[in-house]
Amino acid sequence: MLHSFNVTFVPFPVSLSLNYNAGVYITLVACCLLLNAGGAVYLLAQAKIERRKKTLFAVAALASIALKLVLARQWSDYDVGSYNLVASLVLHGKSVYANTEYYNYAPLWAFFLAGIRQISDLLPAIGGKIFHFYIAAFLAVVDVALAALLATKYRYGAGVFFLCCPVTVILTGSYSQFDNFAMLAGLAAWLLVREGNTRWRRILPSAGLLGLSLIIKHIFFLFPLWLLFWSKLGSLRKRLAYGAIAYALFGLSFLPWAVDPLSRAGILQHVFLYRSRLYFSVPHLLAASHHLWIVSRTETSLLSLIWMAVLMAAGIKVGRGGCELFPMYLLVMFAASPALNDYYFALPMLACAIFYPSWPIWALIGTSMIVLFGSPGGIFSLPFNRVYYVAILSGQILAWALLVVQQKQAGRSDPVALSAQDIARKAMTLAVGSMTMMFLILVIKAWAFGLANSTWVLPADNG
Repeated sequence: MLHSFNVTFVPFPVSLSLNYNAGVYITLVACCLLLNAGGAVYLLAQAKIERRKKTLFAVAALASIALKLVLARQWSDYDVGSYNLVASLVLHGKSVYANTEYYNYAPLWAFFLAGIRQISDLLPAIGGKIFHFYIAAFLAVVDVALAALLATKYRYGAGVFFLCCPVTVILTGSYSQFDNFAMLAGLAAWLLVREGNTRWRRILPSAGLLGLSLIIKHIFFLFPLWLLFWSKLGSLRKRLAYGAIAYALFGLSFLPWAVDPLSRAGILQHVFLYRSRLYFSVPHLLAASHHLWIVSRTETSLLSLIWMAVLMAAGIKVGRGGCELFPMYLLVMFAASPALNDYYFALPMLACAIFYPSWPIWALIGTSMIVLFGSPGGIFSLPFNRVYYVAILSGQILAWALLVVQQKQAGRSDPVALSAQDIARKAMTLAVGSMTMMFLILVIKAWAFGLANSTWVLPADNG
């Protein structure tokens, strides 16, 4: 049953004067929307795709946007409350780093939130408090731009798959996390150097786009290091320059706040040293912990180090093979993560679209839907929380499975074609097998450590 989830924050003084540069934020949002929508139209217009397929893509895009907006009007995630606070701080000319712990990123997304907040205040005719509605609308257009890149640079089916994927629809419409925004810039950066043997005129804008992606949300914080071991990018000098540019842009984005001691402390504590409060994952499950999600400070640091070590080891391995680095990075980022939440599934979904129609993606999508339907604080909240825990852990196993399958297929000149029946059978077997394995591990851990029933209840988390 659909419901609303509201979070109340302690307000800051109402006497603060509004920031009269707010029009800049609206302009920023409007320009980005025009760039995304116009870019999608241009890509499709230039692509050698049948007119009928272009029309179907447009219909799918409009239907996808409409569904996401319907979901946005029905339910709000915890972070929407955080977004509202951040937007208010920006519009009142206050530092988000000095005044709240609920913002853990570079500053760019805060400016977009301020612009979207202004738009939602200026256009109240659609009804009520609709800040979330406009955030979802903005991110839905981002999804269309992502789908256009997939349809024109990979395969047509990949773009349509991304638009129609129910996991993507729910994550953008209900949770409205902005991972897709960072992934759009990251994908554009990757496409510029994807073919390898890259000249400086491609390396420089690509590094700039990856830096932009980090400034939006630092999902690809280790991707420049993956490229450092990818010899196809060019000489070591080019690879070092690429990473230096991306990281420099990310670091420089904090410069205006560096002069304020409180902001500096907030950046250090809530951005660079931030750790999720929800440590529920396969790596944590296999640790000798007496609780399913509570972790000590030492275990938090250890799990994070293991995560980054696995990411780097996988990057070296993938870089020496024939697989694409970008989608493989997303899979490893998710599969090795020491902390999971519902919206983390946005990462493997983009990889699934790129690898479409590889058969393991259907197992991952099916498991992801179980997660979203069974999430304790999600939009549907169906009464099978125990299944939710099994499914969310299985998602990591399935991401590894997809990675292994793609790694093996990359070395084949003629991948084996499977019938729809074989795909369904293999995907079902993989999904059921991974969930059964996770269920048995959970049962064994609960028995071995005498875990109480209350340890199955996860707290709310702000990401």
